[in-house]
Amino acid sequence: MITIKSPERYINQADILKSSGENIKKLGKRALVIGGKTALSVVQSDLFPSLDLEGLSYEVREFKGFVTKAAIKKFQADADEIGADLIIGIGGGKVLDLSKAVGNEKRIPVVAVPTIPSTCAAWSALSNIYGEDGKFESGLILDASPKLVLADTKILAAAPYRYLISGIGDTLAKWYEAVPYFREEENDISLKLGLSTAKLALKILNEHSLEVIKKIQDGKISSWFSEIVDAIILLAGCVGGVNGGSQRAAIGHAFYNALSAYPETNESLHGEKVSFGLIVQFVLERKTKNEIIENIRFFNSLGLPVTLNQLGLSDNDPIKISKIASEINTSDEAQSKLNFKFDQNAIEKAIITADAFGEEVIRYY
Repeated sequence: MITIKSPERYINQADILKSSGENIKKLGKRALVIGGKTALSVVQSDLFPSLDLEGLSYEVREFKGFVTKAAIKKFQADADEIGADLIIGIGGGKVLDLSKAVGNEKRIPVVAVPTIPSTCAAWSALSNIYGEDGKFESGLILDASPKLVLADTKILAAAPYRYLISGIGDTLAKWYEAVPYFREEENDISLKLGLSTAKLALKILNEHSLEVIKKIQDGKISSWFSEIVDAIILLAGCVGGVNGGSQRAAIGHAFYNALSAYPETNESLHGEKVSFGLIVQFVLERKTKNEIIENIRFFNSLGLPVTLNQLGLSDNDPIKISKIASEINTSDEAQSKLNFKFDQNAIEKAIITADAFGEEVIRYY
């Protein structure tokens, strides 16, 4: 059985929030708006006047912290209190994951308004759940994606460019993590479709990421920026949105999940951790050193971290590395049908090797 989950509408357009009410009013009349403090301030001059113009009723609630089961219940109670028939999530991955989870529990539509281009959370039918200490607990599979995604490229381009780089890293993983599931004899149309979509995203990112990042750093917007946003939100979201019931993530995301137990890495973004996890995966896949170095050089040129130190793990503590390896080895990703074999010892060695290769690239290239 193949399930396909996607938004009913995805709009990628500069200044779309100025007319957002026209689209949102079709989904409900009374909204609970959930957003981070910065995200709410970024959209307030465009989104809220448009909601007012269309006669939509709404209450705003600020969110910060981790997406926990308690947080979901708290905002679900807020939705009940105001009689919300619609959730509008505004911000990055955590806010959007929370908003989607609340909408899923309430069985009401969700509008996703990403303010940073850092993940495909605005599209995906998945919310990552954490403990109160920030440690990853599980991925909550949702019944549906948000009904509507409003990707205002003017706002996304104005976000700190580090989020764009992180989003590129997370999207690169869609290809590298899906490929190890492919077998010539396997007739899985959902995997083939996911791979084709991931390959398109990879092509766009390989060809245009550096130009787009350089323009953003110079305070300009490349003509390719909109397509990079599409790759991060739409294409990456589609990879996970078409599924035949099998696992798609691999070592990159397993590494991210494992690092969530270490507060010293909290300043590192999702895609930054995932991209280093990909380097670990390359080692486990037994790719040649030249091939791994070539990928590391590309990651480094984008501004993605390529060493443990850059992620906040400055001491290279062997006990810590062993615990991270153990967490990866017992993860759902590691227990799935990857086409390469490894154990905890191999993961430990791969983490150390990946770090050494990263240090080499920084030093000599």
